[in-house]
Amino acid sequence: MILHITNDYSGSTVYKNLTGALDSLNIEQIIYNPIREANRIGKNKIEFKNENSKIIYAHILNKTDRIFYRRKINKIVDDVEKNVDMSKISFIHAHTWYSDGGVAYLLSEKYNIPYIVAVRSTDINFFYKLLIHERAFGKKILHRSEKIILINKIFKNLVNNIDSSLYSKLQIIPNGVDQFWIENSIEKKSSWGNSLNILYVGTFIKRKNLLNVLKAVIAINRDEKYGIVKCNVVGYGDGNYADAIKKIVEENTEIIHNYGKITDKEKLLEIYRQNAVFAMPSKNETFGLVYIEALLQGLPVLYTENDGIDGFYEEKIGEKVRSGDIEDIKSKLILLLENYNNYNIPTNILKHNHDWKRIAEVYQQLYMQQ
Repeated sequence: MILHITNDYSGSTVYKNLTGALDSLNIEQIIYNPIREANRIGKNKIEFKNENSKIIYAHILNKTDRIFYRRKINKIVDDVEKNVDMSKISFIHAHTWYSDGGVAYLLSEKYNIPYIVAVRSTDINFFYKLLIHERAFGKKILHRSEKIILINKIFKNLVNNIDSSLYSKLQIIPNGVDQFWIENSIEKKSSWGNSLNILYVGTFIKRKNLLNVLKAVIAINRDEKYGIVKCNVVGYGDGNYADAIKKIVEENTEIIHNYGKITDKEKLLEIYRQNAVFAMPSKNETFGLVYIEALLQGLPVLYTENDGIDGFYEEKIGEKVRSGDIEDIKSKLILLLENYNNYNIPTNILKHNHDWKRIAEVYQQLYMQQ
């Protein structure tokens, strides 16, 4: 029986897709999801084929648990022991380094159960960076693990710099995409036509850099050399940053269109195919599945250097920005426009690398090696 410790199970379909694919391999699983908000109970629920598998939504956390890290993981360990028969657990999969890995470490110490731990952006950019007093414990988590799973290639150097003795434990396993995108993949267009349509899909938060993308598009349109360059946005958000985005959209409706939040994959597929390139120069991105969705629809991508998907593909899949400033974004969007035929999207390799069925088989091998 595999025990998944995943604090964000109800907040992301990534975990649902993985555990669902593992279920198809007839792997018995308990997904333990500690939560703060009661409205998360039941989200991303799975109808398991394996009758012994289940999801535990543990409504045990509160706001102060974000401050007191050790108290939080001790609370989770106590609750796991109350709700899970640890004698039946053969392996633990911790889906984040600190929040989940700390729990796995303590359970492993007590019950001598092996585990793997994944490193995500929040682990690097929040926990390790800010919780300096917990760095020693963080290293203990990594050292006791059987493998350290990295979602992108950028983290390999980062973790190696933290402790080079961990290098042999590092294994890169990217996230998969919904099977819908693999089944409906297409090759890149030979040209972008009469106007360059740029697409953004995501939330309206500052680290995604959408506001600067929109300002860059407006700046490009001041030069008639490139014709009409439009930006289509699929997204939503609240707060001051989101309000600034909504305002710039309202003031530039002739070149910017916001579809709002779209969950219908068929509708989103149609929008992808109406655009030429995808732009999301975000910061602190663990991977960014929307990049893969866009690439599978034949769109070269604009992304950030040393972040997310950077370095994962040797092929020329798009352009990367060194920073999120408007001039940098503008110049790279112009490169995408002027060199459109030079981009090479390895569709078949993408379909192989990001197929949850194949990824589940990789994890199955890791579980069985112990």
